[in-house]
Amino acid sequence: MSKFKWCFMIIIIQIILSFYLGLSLPEDANIPCHWNIKGEIDGYYGKWTGVLLFPGINLAMLLLMIALPYISVRYKNAQERFDKVIPSLATIIIFFFAGIHIYMILLAKEILNPSGNMIFYIIGLMFIMLGNLLPKIPSNFFAGVRTPWTLSSEDVWRKTHRLGGISFIIAGLLMIVITAILGNNSTANIIMVVLFMSLVLYPVLYSFILYKKEEKK
Repeated sequence: MSKFKWCFMIIIIQIILSFYLGLSLPEDANIPCHWNIKGEIDGYYGKWTGVLLFPGINLAMLLLMIALPYISVRYKNAQERFDKVIPSLATIIIFFFAGIHIYMILLAKEILNPSGNMIFYIIGLMFIMLGNLLPKIPSNFFAGVRTPWTLSSEDVWRKTHRLGGISFIIAGLLMIVITAILGNNSTANIIMVVLFMSLVLYPVLYSFILYKKEEKK
C-alpha cells in the first residue's frame, strides 16, 4: 500500500477540495463536463454527480491498480518492473482525473474562464508523462499498447512501446503548443484531433508491421 501513497494523497486532496468548493454551489448548479468541436461547453453534470463522480472513478482506478498483482496473469513474469511502473502509472492517471475534476468545479463557480484551454493543457501534460513511462511497462493485458501483435511477442511489445513513448510525448507537446497558439476553437481542434490521433494510432500500425516482419523470419 505504501507504494501508492501519492495516489492516496491526491485522492484525499481531491475529495477535500471538491467538497469545499462544491458545497457552496446551489443545489441546481450545473458543472461543465463536455466541450464541442467549437470549444463551447455543451454538457453538464448536476451538483452531486459533478462533486462525487470523479473521486469515485479515482478510487476505483486505485483499487484496480492495487489488485493488479492478483489478477494479472503476466505479473510474475516481470514482478520487479511492475512494482516500479504501476504506482507511477496510477499516480499519473489519478492526478489527471483529479485535475480535470477540480477544473470543472472551478468553472461551475465561475472562478476560471470557460474556454476549455486548461483541459487541453492537462491532457497534453498527461500524455507527455505517459510517454516517458510507456517504454518501461512490461507486457500485460491492462496497460500500454495492447494489440494482438504486441501481446504475442516480447520483442514487438518492447519496440512498439519505445516508439509509442516518443509518439505520446510529441502528441502531448503538440496539444499544448497548438492550444497556446490557436486557442480552443474549431480550426485548432480539428488540427489537433488529426495530428493527435495519427500519433497515438501509429504505434498500433507499427506493431502490426513489426509482427509481420518477425513472422517472416
